[in-house]
Amino acid sequence: MSQGEKPAYQDRSRRTREKIVIALDEALREKPFDQVSVAEIAQRAGVAVGTVYRRFENKDALIPVIFEIYKKRVEAMLDGDGAIEAEPDESLRSILRKVMRKTWSICAREAHLLRATHLYARLKPELAAGEEWKKYEQASAQSVAMIINHCAGQVKRKHLKRATAFAAYMLNSVFIEKGLYPNEAPATLFPYSGNTLADEFADMLYAYLSFPEQK
Repeated sequence: MSQGEKPAYQDRSRRTREKIVIALDEALREKPFDQVSVAEIAQRAGVAVGTVYRRFENKDALIPVIFEIYKKRVEAMLDGDGAIEAEPDESLRSILRKVMRKTWSICAREAHLLRATHLYARLKPELAAGEEWKKYEQASAQSVAMIINHCAGQVKRKHLKRATAFAAYMLNSVFIEKGLYPNEAPATLFPYSGNTLADEFADMLYAYLSFPEQK
């Protein structure tokens, strides 16, 4: 349960919370969180404004809920058939393309949630699960490290720790920039998205990782 949220002990209260969460998700698909009012959330949820305040102390108490929704969506997309599997002899380039396509699909599909989470994790870390967001960024770096370790024979960079950190930094920077702010510079400099963006970025990382460092 997030800060500012009141516990739900009865089934009816839990169903009301679910309606509010769904309404928040729908509203964020149309406008930023700072433009969404409690009254609008209540109307979408089909409940009274007072009902929202009985579940959440104020609008800011909904900020952790955004991260909660995003986290569940990502985990669901990576479970079961959505899991990324690498064959023992699969090429580094092929694995990078699969991972980048999956990463981009998550970013694009849940951009409305990621945008708010990314912003408020920095503006109000005490509310937006700032520590949890850092864990997500660390998990991204660990995923890159797993790819590099899996394809160690194909990676030519001498300083693997630095190469992993750089690849993870580029992954987060490029996809967040393009996925969250597609109509603003520098994202507008590359007018492509989808698998085209994912494949181009994967090839760029492949070229970097497979190119020997200069002495």
